[in-house]
Amino acid sequence: MNSRKIVKMMILMCLLFGAGTFFCGAKTIQAQEKTVYTMQRGDSRTIAKLLKSHPFTKNDVTKYRNLTWKSTKSKIVEVKANRKLIAKKKGKAYLRGYDKNKKKVVVIRVIVGKKVKKITVPATQITIPFGGSARLEAVAKPESASYTKLYYEVKKPEVVKVSAQGKVTSLTSGSTSITIYSKDGNSKKTVRVKVAEGTVRTTTKGNVKGTKSSDATSLIWYGIPYGASTGGSNRWKAPQPVSAWTGTLYARIPKSGAACYGDGVNYQGTEDCLYVNIYRPNTTEKNLPVMVYLHGGGNASGTANTDFSKFAASAKAVVVSVEYRLGAFGYLSHPALQTGTAEENSGNFTLLDIKAALQWVQTEIGNFGGNAGNVTLSGFSAGARNVMLCMISPQMKGLFHKVIAFSGGCQTCTQEQGEESSESKLATVLVNRGTYATKEKALKYIQSADNATIRALFYSLTTAEVANMYCSSALRLNLFPQGFNDGTVIPKEGFNVIASGNYNRVPVILGSDATEFSSFAMKTDITGAVNAAPTTTFDHVMQLAIRYGSLFQSEHYIEETANLLSQDTLHQPVYAYRFLWGTDPAVTDAAYSTYVGAAHGVSKDFLRGSYKNENPELSPNAIRSENKAGRKELTSIMQKYVGGFLLNGSPNAEGLNIWSEWNAAPGVNKIMLFNATAKKASAVMSPQMYFDDETFAGLKAEANEEEYRILMDVMFKDRFFMPKNQE
Repeated sequence: MNSRKIVKMMILMCLLFGAGTFFCGAKTIQAQEKTVYTMQRGDSRTIAKLLKSHPFTKNDVTKYRNLTWKSTKSKIVEVKANRKLIAKKKGKAYLRGYDKNKKKVVVIRVIVGKKVKKITVPATQITIPFGGSARLEAVAKPESASYTKLYYEVKKPEVVKVSAQGKVTSLTSGSTSITIYSKDGNSKKTVRVKVAEGTVRTTTKGNVKGTKSSDATSLIWYGIPYGASTGGSNRWKAPQPVSAWTGTLYARIPKSGAACYGDGVNYQGTEDCLYVNIYRPNTTEKNLPVMVYLHGGGNASGTANTDFSKFAASAKAVVVSVEYRLGAFGYLSHPALQTGTAEENSGNFTLLDIKAALQWVQTEIGNFGGNAGNVTLSGFSAGARNVMLCMISPQMKGLFHKVIAFSGGCQTCTQEQGEESSESKLATVLVNRGTYATKEKALKYIQSADNATIRALFYSLTTAEVANMYCSSALRLNLFPQGFNDGTVIPKEGFNVIASGNYNRVPVILGSDATEFSSFAMKTDITGAVNAAPTTTFDHVMQLAIRYGSLFQSEHYIEETANLLSQDTLHQPVYAYRFLWGTDPAVTDAAYSTYVGAAHGVSKDFLRGSYKNENPELSPNAIRSENKAGRKELTSIMQKYVGGFLLNGSPNAEGLNIWSEWNAAPGVNKIMLFNATAKKASAVMSPQMYFDDETFAGLKAEANEEEYRILMDVMFKDRFFMPKNQE
């Protein structure tokens, strides 16, 4: 049945039964009464003209032409020669049309009395707040007319909807018109409606004005403060409250990130860094699931300016990307600084920032359409490690309800490690200042001075000096200790508390990319070591490093973490995935699949609908139109899985392959593998499981002695993902 027949059938049903909604092209007519015609006494009109004059039946004149018409009350309305109506006296009658088989086809109500001559409204142009509503307050005149009921036709039903009582409710920003008809078919009025942009929201501190994404599918607010500046006396303190502002805070442009290292002298970002960016669909929907996102960068660099607009629109979620302190501003432990609260004395200032951001979400996210009772804490790389620390932190209880860790893992450091490292970094600053000639002399002074002196020295450091204390650690926590198990923010037992169940039990998704180590391997200088090893080549060592380093790293993120969570017999569901796109040379090319593959962070980017060539110099055409269809479909599938998890704690949804929970038993499906050919995406469960001993065995079998030593002593040395039993 074609669409025209369906529409006409719906109209006919409404004429017969007197209720419903008419769909005319893209327009929506809302009517709750039977079709009514009003005639004045003494009027005469052909039935064809009567039908044609009314919006409900004007398109059906031909269909009703050969019917036999009868009036239920001929003294009120008389049918002459089966074609003409005569209004004889005031009252109401029904006009019935019969086909040649004497079957009743249509019933039309006819009232003899006063017609509606006009429709009045307070204004012919109205503006409605985004998410708001207004009444048209339309009135049929004269009010003494025999039938004064109205109905409404919306030109763009995606912008607003209107009730039978004339209440207009906004659905999204934009402009449209509403035509108001008298149900007796004698009068109409048009009102233009504008729904204001939904980018102005009210928080407890004041109004904020955001912007739209480039494709207008999402609303974005950049740089909304959740804490005061961390500079000056607030350095190495818990986040302080934000003061209210007057007027409207313009949150339309991304801010610079938190202060972090630059070239060793200069720095990037600012100490006034406690901000969130918010992304949500450009709709009026409320109580949407919330995903709080913590960026990567080794906790030494990175910003919250990761664009989640496409994901927010697709997943129908509110995404909150958090800016927090980095480097020595975020993680710094020394007795001289332990003069505050137990939380502040932990040295885990980054985690205190995250706690403050989560508390802000609980208070404010409803103003942006989010559900504070349905918050997923997510993060990538160092952000994911922070997420896992939040899982075991008693300070975070009740602030989130689910977790997604993109390439994270479980690592802590001791405060003693932090103290040793902070003194070493402070000594370097003193040497750079010219205060001491050597680092040994500077360290001797630091270790002999009292805490008050050292505290004053720390607070005398410029932003640049603090920012450059810790640069990229490249997965080596000995270069930048973080996540101190102080006993208040992080339990002394660290992640061992999971086995006892004394942690924040929530459903978890663990994700990893199949070639995690490729970018780290390519940035590691092994030239000297390879030149000193005559039995190997740079290229072969690099391929070994990428292959086996990725196995070790991915196992740390997935198998090790999933099995750790499984030690809690009452743990919540754990789901795991491994992302493979980029590993097939037929989809990218041989060079890309060998030296880049599914690099660190690529699955997070695919989830956002962002496709980045990780090494355009090596392989300029890896991301190309020929593999676009597969990439797009893979993004769509991932967004559906993750969107379902955000909504209800399970990634499974209708139309998707079942994503089973993690099960460490051999041969049992336990991990979802995401991949795509050039044209088609795939999401399949697999029993795949990585083991340290098997990875070491494979490495030793493939690498000669010189290659093995280069890998263990240079390439993999001190990387936190390496197993403890490395040899």
